[in-house]
Parts: sequence; structure tokens; C-alpha cells
Amino acid sequence: MACTDLIKKIGGDTRKVNYLMEKYIKTSERPKYGTRAIAVLLQDRQKELDLSNQEFAKFCDTFKLSPTELNSIYAGEAFDDSLLAPLSRILGMAKEQLLKVRDGSEE
Repeated sequence: MACTDLIKKIGGDTRKVNYLMEKYIKTSERPKYGTRAIAVLLQDRQKELDLSNQEFAKFCDTFKLSPTELNSIYAGEAFDDSLLAPLSRILGMAKEQLLKVRDGSEE
């Protein structure tokens, strides 16, 4: 109802409420697979270590994940297998497990 009221208030098409609600719910859910899921795992790790963005970027760089590569992952860009080793060390996950998260494999 709140969504419908807001759309009415701004003069939008109330017939699109269900579509918009589904869209926002989907984007607010924690991703399970793909680069976005890896990005969330990195954010979780940063919180776990209680590091600022700059400190975390330096931390990742010590494991051979450059700030540019880190930002690319946060942007949702695909990354190649050469980053699996540094990411697995940063996240404390096996490379095989990380591959399953990145590529969407389920058991």
C-alpha cells in the first residue's frame, strides 16, 4: 500500500507497483552466486576485521589483490581464475568453494 501511495503521489503508473516491488526485493536480497556474492563476502570480511575501506584495500593488496581489482569486483565485473588464490586467502575459503560461489554451482 505504501508503494502504491508513493507512486500515486508522484503521478506514476500504479499498475507497475507489483513489478517495482519484485524488482526492489530482488535487488535487496543477498546474492548467492556470481561476482556480487563475492563482493558481499569481501564486505563481510572487512566488517569482521573492523577495517576502514582504505585499510581493507591495503590488506587485500598484501594478498596480491590490487585496489583496482577489488573495486572491479565491487562493481560486479567478472574476474578470472588468477584472482581465486588471493581471494581464497583473504576470505579464508577453499578455491573450489569460491569457484562454486562465483560460477553458481550447487550441490
